[in-house]
Order: sequence, then C-alpha cells, then structure tokens
Amino acid sequence: AIVKLGFEHILEGIDHVLFLIALLLPSVVRRENGRWKPVGKFSTSLGYIVKIATTFTIAHSITLGLATLQIVDLPPRLVESIIAASIGLAAVDIFYPIFKRRIWLVIFLFGLFHGFGFASVLGDLGVTSQHALLSLFAFNVGVEIGQLAIIAVVFPLLYLIRSQLFYSKVVLKAGGLLLGAMSLYWLIERIFDVNIRVLPMVQGLFV
Repeated sequence: AIVKLGFEHILEGIDHVLFLIALLLPSVVRRENGRWKPVGKFSTSLGYIVKIATTFTIAHSITLGLATLQIVDLPPRLVESIIAASIGLAAVDIFYPIFKRRIWLVIFLFGLFHGFGFASVLGDLGVTSQHALLSLFAFNVGVEIGQLAIIAVVFPLLYLIRSQLFYSKVVLKAGGLLLGAMSLYWLIERIFDVNIRVLPMVQGLFV
C-alpha cells in the first residue's frame, strides 16, 4: 500500500512531474553557439537522463529520510515555494544557460527540497519512527517507479522528435514558457498563501 502511495504521489504531484519534465526537455538536444542542436547518439541522451534521475533520487531520498525520521523539519510553505521556484529556474535555463556546468549541483539541491515535499505525504499518514524505516523504503520505491514510468513515456518521444525543426522552435520554447508560467502561479500562491483560482476565472469569461 505504501509503495502504491509513493507511485501515485509522483504521478499526481504535478509540481514534481513538471520539474522532471523541465529537465527532460533539453536532454535530447545540446546548446551550441547559443542554439539548440539535436543530440546525435541515443546513448548520450540516455546517459544524461540516468545522471538526472540518479542525482534527483539521491537528493530526495536523503531529505525524505531526515524529515520522516523527524531529524530535520522545515516549514511546508517554504518547501513548497522552493519546489515551485525549481520549476521556474529549470524553465529559465532552457532559454538562457544559468546552470551551465553546475546543473548536477542544482538538481541535487532542488532534489533535497522535493524530498521534504515527499515526506509531507508520509507525515499526513501519521508514520512514526517505530515503523518509519519500512514505510520510508516502500514509499521511496513507489516514487522511483513513478519517476521511471514518466521517463519511460516522455524520453523516447522527445528523442524521436528532437531533429524536427519544431522541437527547438516550438516544443522547447512553448514548454519553457508554460513551465515558467506554472511556476510563477504556484510561487505567488505559496509565498503569499493565497488561492488565485485562475481556472475558474478563465471559465467565467466564457459563461
């Protein structure tokens, strides 16, 4: 049941999914003289994806454990705000290389905060230190299965269309803009603790 919960959380936790997608979008291209060029070998992109998944997994596993065992505790509002910001910064990197060679350090640092976000789910279940280790392991397995499922679906598709002109012109740019907009939306809501309710407002324009 805990494994299933972890699997469902990563799939339903849209902010975690969008951060992963923001990292996946540029995985099949390389920046050359300020322009995106398709990666030649599948192994090159796959190696990049493996590094992303491994770095993110190590980072969130550390803080998931620390938070679940009540060793480290951060305000949920701070954690959720930084998670929202992580999506926006990953989107900015698509347009302008702000991470450059620090990409793995950035993924690790943001992964730490995503781990605190995962821990809140176990906290809501009332997991205690008496059975925390087993629950922690099972939940983390579920999260990793969900993460791998997303990569297995998204990555091959991106690789197949990477050479098309519309990928760098449309998919990357439109994806980056959408991710940036969602990040800003969540960031405002979480920092100021407000409910903007954009979707109901948009629907109201057509009623």
